[in-house]
Amino acid sequence: MVKPQRAPARPPSGATPGWASTLGPIISQAFEQPEVTLDVYTLTSESLDMHIRIQEERIRTGEIAPQRITMRMLLPSEDLVVPYPRAKGDPNDPRLRDRLHSLTRRHTASVRRVLRALELENLVSSVGLEIRHVDLTPAFKLYLLNGTDALQALYEPVERLIELDDGSEVLAVDVLGFGAALTHYVRDDDPDSTGSVFVTSSQAWFDSVWSLLAK
Repeated sequence: MVKPQRAPARPPSGATPGWASTLGPIISQAFEQPEVTLDVYTLTSESLDMHIRIQEERIRTGEIAPQRITMRMLLPSEDLVVPYPRAKGDPNDPRLRDRLHSLTRRHTASVRRVLRALELENLVSSVGLEIRHVDLTPAFKLYLLNGTDALQALYEPVERLIELDDGSEVLAVDVLGFGAALTHYVRDDDPDSTGSVFVTSSQAWFDSVWSLLAK
């Protein structure tokens, strides 16, 4: 059987700045470093949760051995009335808002639990996770990794059926972020290159929102 090849985490030779990628290989590459830093701006953290659990398995099997993991996560405030997900024809229906909050709490708790377990079991020497909330509706998701890589994907509104916990279905206006292709930028030796400018400006944006707007 032919073993599937991992998607390249760096742009192939000759690629234009800002190329399409998925989150998995970029996070995998970041976690292969001794020190991992990850800043995330997202709607629910569902995708992040899945990929962090994949890295946990790699650490537990000895495939990788990061010594320090530091993560900051920016999420929309639960007090904020977001435009999606919402029931089409009845934007005041609270069920999708409640479902969004439940999803976010579950996945952020999972990320926290996984990272804390790695530290308690001495699999990673130092782990830090801080979550803040901000009164901004995410129009995009953003991942900043190890000061060198940035991934961004716009949230595109779509119509879709959402099944609730009680089995009922709601026709909703929602955004699909799980598994979406992201645009990948890499900081290089040229501070004026497209990749370097995007990583630098995105980090400055994240830091300013984190310090001045988030709580």
